[in-house]
Amino acid sequence: MGKLSNPVRFSFGIGQMAEGIKNSSFSAFLLFYYNQVLGLSPDLAGLAIAISLMFDAVTDPLAGTVSDRWHSRLGRRHPFMYASALPLAVCFYFLFAPADFAVSSGQTTLFAWLLCFTVLTRGAMTLYHVPHLALGAELSSDYDERTILVAIRQFLSASGYLIVYGLGFGLFFAPTEAFENGQLNADAYPPYALTLAVIMFITIWWSAYGTRSCIPNLPGPSGPLTNVSIKEIFLDSLQAMKNRSFLWMMSGYTIVIVAFGVGSATALYMFTFFWELARFQVLVVLLTGPAGSLLGYVVAARLFARVDKRNGMIIGAVLWMCFHALPVILFSLGAVPAKGSWALTTLLALNYILLGASVAQLIVGANSTMADIADESELSTGSRQEGVLFGAASFAGKCTTALGALIAGLVLRLIDWPTGETIKSASDVPPDTLLAMAVIFGPVIATFAVPGIFCLLGYGLTRARTAEIQQQLRLRAA
Repeated sequence: MGKLSNPVRFSFGIGQMAEGIKNSSFSAFLLFYYNQVLGLSPDLAGLAIAISLMFDAVTDPLAGTVSDRWHSRLGRRHPFMYASALPLAVCFYFLFAPADFAVSSGQTTLFAWLLCFTVLTRGAMTLYHVPHLALGAELSSDYDERTILVAIRQFLSASGYLIVYGLGFGLFFAPTEAFENGQLNADAYPPYALTLAVIMFITIWWSAYGTRSCIPNLPGPSGPLTNVSIKEIFLDSLQAMKNRSFLWMMSGYTIVIVAFGVGSATALYMFTFFWELARFQVLVVLLTGPAGSLLGYVVAARLFARVDKRNGMIIGAVLWMCFHALPVILFSLGAVPAKGSWALTTLLALNYILLGASVAQLIVGANSTMADIADESELSTGSRQEGVLFGAASFAGKCTTALGALIAGLVLRLIDWPTGETIKSASDVPPDTLLAMAVIFGPVIATFAVPGIFCLLGYGLTRARTAEIQQQLRLRAA
């Protein structure tokens, strides 16, 4: 398939909104909610979120391999998309609405609840997200159409972020007499989570139903499902790992995106306690990040039509690193407005627009390259492995929140970050602790992206090489 109709493009893309809602909730609120609101130790909260990544290391390639080989009248991907919606919605709700006994029984029980429902939510998302990503590679073989699909998908993913932040700080986290900062109010989270869960359910079904017309034109199963075993999954993953393009791209992307994840996991700490922003100021800044991403996804469609995907990714990674470190550096030079002021809010908002636009180039490039890598893999191995490859891409994305939360939790523990009902504003936190948090989660974390940028330099699938591979595949098929 080449060019797609706009309704099909949109239907495919809107499915990413569910993933955007889940990712933004995890990155912005999960660590903050369990640590600062419920009182779970930051290292335990980060550890629970990170342990869930071990399950993803199994479920992501499993979902990829099984969906690659699935036989049904609905094709390989759509059955999993339909089946995942309800479990995802239910598990996501209970993650942010823990039972009373879990909250009141101490650290161990609350840790277990967080771990259990983080694993279940991630597993349900994997059941949907890996087949959905693989579907995007199958919808078109056109080099530029693939980039357009990823840009649309990520544009709507960023819309999910806008929904999360807008509903949170615009509605559910309204200040009360007891909580001037509404994000510290535990009672606000369950109805908020329920609303987000319903939206995720609707968008997943919309995506599956809206792309059903493409099923007859999609590739068939890559092999018999009866052969699927732990060994087969391992061999499929090992085969993907032998692809040099995949190794260089995925290594670079994962390193940079984990650094981004640390920044996302600590954004509420920075806004609430270091920059001392009020509720609507936090909302303004948080909304500008996804807004910048929306702008970035529009730019990406044009940028990647002019430069190779590797160079576009490197441009995005370098710019993200610079803009992430900039506010704290300016603060150390005395070049920022007063904390809590609208002038500071404007500065941070402009910076977040540029941050969002920068990381969008990295995300579009990484996801778009997976389809090209699938072509290269088919040429060398004789089988298409979109599911396996996009399972790895999904796993890298989950590293953003899981490893980001783990690193953030360990650092908060290291600097003796205070928690509990008495910690409601910057005045409740020692100045040295605030400064240590800002320096570590600003300039220091930004430098973590440098090794990832060097890895991206090793990716060599250019536009010309991809066209050559596709021509060879056509000749082989003929």
